[in-house]
Amino acid sequence: MVVAAHVAEAAPKRSNLVERLLTAAVLVPFVLWLLYLAPSWAFPVVTAITALLGVWELSAMVAPGHGLMALWSLAATAGVITTLWAGRVDPLASLQLDPAGGGQSLIVMLIALTVGGLTAALAGPEPIERAAQRSGWAVAGPLYMGALFGTIGLLFQRPHGGSWVVFAMLCGFWSDTGGYFVGRAYGKRPLNRVSPKKTVEGSLGGLAASLVGGLLAHFWFLPVLGLLPAVLLSLVAAAAGQVGDLCESLIKRSTDVKDSGNILPGHGGILDRSDALVFASAVVWAYAEYVH
Repeated sequence: MVVAAHVAEAAPKRSNLVERLLTAAVLVPFVLWLLYLAPSWAFPVVTAITALLGVWELSAMVAPGHGLMALWSLAATAGVITTLWAGRVDPLASLQLDPAGGGQSLIVMLIALTVGGLTAALAGPEPIERAAQRSGWAVAGPLYMGALFGTIGLLFQRPHGGSWVVFAMLCGFWSDTGGYFVGRAYGKRPLNRVSPKKTVEGSLGGLAASLVGGLLAHFWFLPVLGLLPAVLLSLVAAAAGQVGDLCESLIKRSTDVKDSGNILPGHGGILDRSDALVFASAVVWAYAEYVH
């Protein structure tokens, strides 16, 4: 018994990197199947479920113990995604209240989101000293998760939609991965006070990794994206992804949370894994919709 106990104590703990790789080995084939082989409804459904899990994690961080806020956030996020995806709403058309572009439904959604979010926060006012934070996130949370995850679904609806989504994922995930390895090996200069472990060198490494993803997109799976646009867009989307990463780090630090959740071994929660992706996908969608 004693020997067994010593053996168990001596057994090396599986590293975080190994867990990350094992999780990716499961998720990557599943996502590719959703994008290219599954029924057309499957990827949007999984994307919407992921967004709902993300806003649930966000609610647990910014309004712990407020079940009504969490339920409101779930319903509002579903409403935001539905509005964006129904008829592929054009946000610019909303400025002219163009019904053909979904402008009226978008404005109705924004009004309902604001009124409903503030009312939900009012229904659970205690503790008062954090009520303003909860009120703000009751409106911003569904926009954060619903609108940004919504751009992934909008990308999927485009011609070559699966490949556009893969490109956005490469910009977000490879920037994160490149930054991690380059930062560990060569990082010396801190990038931002919000996340002390991130470095300038790591940020540049992330941009370089995303650039490789852009080149792969142009020469391999998304040839409709020209070479120069692929280079420029991959860099801009990767930079946006790094901003998204820092934004989520700011939320976690302000709420004294290390990880948004533990649903993804080695990665943490949905927010931890998607913070860069959703910002990168918003940039890629904007380019695909209004420039390409």
